[in-house]
Amino acid sequence: MHIHIILGLVAAYFIAILGFVLYARYKSTHCVMPGINEFFLASKTLHPLVLTCTYVASLFSTFSIIGLPALMYAHGLSGLYFIGFTDLIGLALLIIIGKKLHRAACDGRIFSPIEVISNAYNSRKLGFLLALVFAASLLPYIALQLVGIGAFIDSYSDGRIDYLTGVGAMMGIVLIYLFLGGMRAVAYTDFIQLIAIIIGMLFGVIFLSYHFDFSVAELFKDLHTQSPLHFIPPGAKGQFQWPMILTMAVVTAGVFIQPHLLTRAIMAKQESDINIMVGGTVIGRVITLVLAVILGGFAYIHYGDSLNPNMVMGQIFKDIGLIGALGAILAGFMIMGALGAAMSTADSLLISIGQITTRDMIRPFMKIDHSHQVLLSKGIMALILGGAFIIGLNPPRYMTDLALYSGAIAAVLVPTFLSFAWGRRTTIGAYLSIIGGCTAMAILGILKAQGQYPWPALHVGFIPTCLSFALYYGCAFLLPRKMPVDPLLRAQE
Repeated sequence: MHIHIILGLVAAYFIAILGFVLYARYKSTHCVMPGINEFFLASKTLHPLVLTCTYVASLFSTFSIIGLPALMYAHGLSGLYFIGFTDLIGLALLIIIGKKLHRAACDGRIFSPIEVISNAYNSRKLGFLLALVFAASLLPYIALQLVGIGAFIDSYSDGRIDYLTGVGAMMGIVLIYLFLGGMRAVAYTDFIQLIAIIIGMLFGVIFLSYHFDFSVAELFKDLHTQSPLHFIPPGAKGQFQWPMILTMAVVTAGVFIQPHLLTRAIMAKQESDINIMVGGTVIGRVITLVLAVILGGFAYIHYGDSLNPNMVMGQIFKDIGLIGALGAILAGFMIMGALGAAMSTADSLLISIGQITTRDMIRPFMKIDHSHQVLLSKGIMALILGGAFIIGLNPPRYMTDLALYSGAIAAVLVPTFLSFAWGRRTTIGAYLSIIGGCTAMAILGILKAQGQYPWPALHVGFIPTCLSFALYYGCAFLLPRKMPVDPLLRAQE
């Protein structure tokens, strides 16, 4: 299917969702523009199924379509083992932290997870620091989404649509979408997007098995014959030994406390909705992992090991598109899913950065009413997206590494979030934990970039994460208890 048609369908898809959201909002409130509660939290009225899908889609995004098959292709199952351990740790964090955040934000005056932390530690400056760290770590990730969209469009169109044209058009849609739709539009897009991703990958596997005449059992038998290391650590390229798998899981679980995901816990109508989010995440992960393993294995058998892993799904899209009219339609559907997932991820990250910048970095120190907070957030989102677009024109050499470190940086912040309702929570410990962990992360990241990282068997974020835990809980137990128990949090202890 021609790339111009696909881009047009993606635009029509986003416009249709936006139109539905605007119509529903006007019908219920007689107002087109969203207020602060609607803009940041969708008024906490989302159906649990929609809430679950927006959480899962924000967590998985493009990585499920492009990244997981690429990992299977390049490294085998060892490249995916850490995903299971990551999800176990991350979902435990969601249950513990997410439910506490939901209780603390139930009075309707809190719109950001970092606000809960500021109130619990009685420190606006701590909230400012957390927001600053999150914003700095998520910026490269937003730029990476745009670079990925641009590279994909440029490659698939054989250069007929360049980065400036393709990504510029997508940016315009994203800004209009966010300005008018807010979090509700993002949630409904995620809902449809997740369904599209799963259906596209499922029918893609069925289509390939029919036209290339293979069964899953035969596929894995051939794969085991050609590359036994695809099934056991350290993997086909020797990069995933058990110490790396386990430490990578610990660090990557930090993604689960990033603000765009924790906000979903605050958005829940009731605490039990968080249990549904956990169950939906498990189901979604199992389905996408199984499909990714099959697609990655198929690519290795049929294309050999010479492809760039990041181009594996692009090659599969092209091959499916060449197999008749049905193949062209299916390839177009899968490509729409990939583009939509990248744009949806950018939406979630942008609205989250606008939220924490306004609510946690500016509002505590300046008096701004709700309507101006929404307006300021929109301005910040436009600036961030424009900056990300400019960075994407000539991406820095280490931008991908910086984007991947966003989860590792979040892992450093886990002790502060994990203990905000604890009677021995410590503001000093929180500061030392965040500053010490981030400093260690920066030093070790630089050493790794220079090829001088001293513990190659361990993920670069593992030592900083351990350091952050040691600093926080060392202060909690060694310093005298001075922090009064917040009445709002008393029931959580």
